[in-house]
Amino acid sequence: MKKLLLSTLVLATVFFMGCKDDAATSPKTGGASSSSITVAEANVALYTKLTATWCPPCGAWGWDLSKEINEEIESEGTAIGLGVYGSTTSKMTNSTAVAFFSDFGGSGYPNFALNGSDLTERSESGGIFPATTKTNIVDGAMEFASTPVQMGIGGKTSLVDGILNVDLAVKPFADQEGDFYVAAYVVEDKVLEEQASQTGMVEHHNVLRGSVNGETYGVAFTGDLSAGMQTDLETMDYGVDPEWNQDNISVVAVVWKKEGNKYTFVNSTHIQ
Repeated sequence: MKKLLLSTLVLATVFFMGCKDDAATSPKTGGASSSSITVAEANVALYTKLTATWCPPCGAWGWDLSKEINEEIESEGTAIGLGVYGSTTSKMTNSTAVAFFSDFGGSGYPNFALNGSDLTERSESGGIFPATTKTNIVDGAMEFASTPVQMGIGGKTSLVDGILNVDLAVKPFADQEGDFYVAAYVVEDKVLEEQASQTGMVEHHNVLRGSVNGETYGVAFTGDLSAGMQTDLETMDYGVDPEWNQDNISVVAVVWKKEGNKYTFVNSTHIQ
């Protein structure tokens, strides 16, 4: 996606500065199936705010910017938003969040990424342009939504007595080649926690809690890669932390493609 050129008005704005950061079962393919899981032929992008609870800008202009981005992508239905606490010294951090910060090009907090790529608009001096950053994310999600769907993912979940059950299905909409991985991420909404630049305990939305099977990018998908052939995956179980609000737990499922040592984003869905 081409980034927008900074206009004279934007160049005249004050630069915004960021902060610097000084066992579940694995799914197994079950063959092509016409199960109760529906896999929509739609591209849904993944927006991540890479953040930390100790970071003042994350709770000030970064807090407002992310809220604006989430409201727009949710109203358009083009992307899923996650709060990724990627600093090892932040509250609500976890190994998946730390890996995402590193892999998505994070160089400080806050950082704004789409589909695993940093789209934060920075100046040469390190300042951040919030308006252009928002445009990069929103337009990028819309552009992704309009491209032909290569592979979709769907699923269903249940949460009983602290055990989260996740069933997923993958369906190519065009013949595919390569190494694909399927991941399920546990998300908790409305987490009450402190945040620098905010007062007292505040709600943190769509917090990434971790990967269901413990692997950052899930497990290898070895099902049929022919167009239209759906493959259901074996149920995955995850023990939910008793301190989390189970009423606010959901799952974000993502398909990744491994190319060398890098995992590139393919598609996602939010299972509530």
